[in-house]
Amino acid sequence: MTGVAVIGTGVISESHIEAYLAFQDRCHIAALCDLVPQKAEALKEKYHLKDTAVYRGCKEMAERSDIRLVSICTPPFTHGENAVTCMKAGKHVLVEKPMASSLEECDKMIRAAGENNRLLSVVCQNRFK
Repeated sequence: MTGVAVIGTGVISESHIEAYLAFQDRCHIAALCDLVPQKAEALKEKYHLKDTAVYRGCKEMAERSDIRLVSICTPPFTHGENAVTCMKAGKHVLVEKPMASSLEECDKMIRAAGENNRLLSVVCQNRFK
């Protein structure tokens, strides 16, 4: 069972949560992380995530050995730092678009993925009518 964490509990995070909940036989949401813990608590309650821990900061959450995958749903200017922290802690990372705010940050993220043998993926869906 893959432990998953979601960093950032704004609107887009609900899409990630709902997607993970669709695969409850393969993964469980072990942690929600937000600078405003009350937002994370509200989503925890909304989705009945009884065993899900809530964190204010990424670093403490990243120390957990049971979490293997992290969805980063924070504003773009925070993607680089959060992704690098998580990959250095041994987590695979799925980051919302855009990947980061600068090419330099993107390069750091890619380098961290390679140096730590982690997967880094960027959400980049297209919608058609």
